[in-house]
Amino acid sequence: MNELQVARGLGWFSIGLGLTEIVAGKQLGQALGMEDKTWLLRLFGLREIAAGVGILSRSNPTPWVWARVAGDALDIASVASAYTDDNPKKETVGVALAVLASVTALDAWCAKKLQGDQGLGSDRTHRSIEADGSSRQHRSIGQPSGRPRTTR
Repeated sequence: MNELQVARGLGWFSIGLGLTEIVAGKQLGQALGMEDKTWLLRLFGLREIAAGVGILSRSNPTPWVWARVAGDALDIASVASAYTDDNPKKETVGVALAVLASVTALDAWCAKKLQGDQGLGSDRTHRSIEADGSSRQHRSIGQPSGRPRTTR
């Protein structure tokens, strides 16, 4: 599995997580002792869906994977604010923070690997694409495949 495949998986994960945050924001808030932040969890759900759609709809998902990393930082900061001694759900919050840290590490790894070849995949991935003839030139986002990318 290469980083482009991981990015696609992260795109689908983002959409699923975002839908969960929107539909079950109240339940998530209750599980974390963040009942007063349901609106924020739902807003984060919209952000997740946007990132997922961006990853899946672009030939270069790199900026959208970086958007996930930035979103992860917001998630960690928000959830960490609930990690207090007076929160009866403190243990659940700790587990959520561990999961968030793990997902953040995967997102950051994927974004760095994608960026390794000007955002089009790692050198190894790019060489394998070139070797099988599936791509002869790089495309910029939004640029038709028949026009080569121009550099300035």
